[in-house]
This record gives sequence, C-alpha cells and structure tokens, in this order.
Amino acid sequence: MVPLCYMQNKKRCRVRRARGRSRERMEALGFVPGEELDVISSCDGNVIVLLRDARYALDKEQAKDIYVEEAV
Repeated sequence: MVPLCYMQNKKRCRVRRARGRSRERMEALGFVPGEELDVISSCDGNVIVLLRDARYALDKEQAKDIYVEEAV
C-alpha cells in the first residue's frame, strides 16, 4: 500500500483508504476503498487519474492522502 502520488504512469490501482483534511471530499468524488482507477499521468507527485469515466487532476498534497495498491 503506497500513496497515490508514488504510482507510475499507465498503472491500474485499487483505493485502500483516504485520509487527511480532504478525505471527505475525495470520498465524495469516488475515492473509496475497493474502487479501481487508472493513473493517466504522474509528474512530481501530481497525478491525473481516470475514475468511473471521469478524469481528476490531483496535486501532490491530495494524492499523498489516498493510499492505493496495484490492481492485478
């Protein structure tokens, strides 16, 4: 389990948990345990992900509070 900000480009991963100040906001957007997402782009901790047919751009501070594991 690693913070989303450390995932590489073109990886599919599964959300394990969200924490921090923006936890409620991230969960409202769909970043909930068990949900799968695709990392479209990752640069210096900032990420663009595809989650449920929507793209989200997250800065490093937001991405470090979402813990994921690589989906198999």
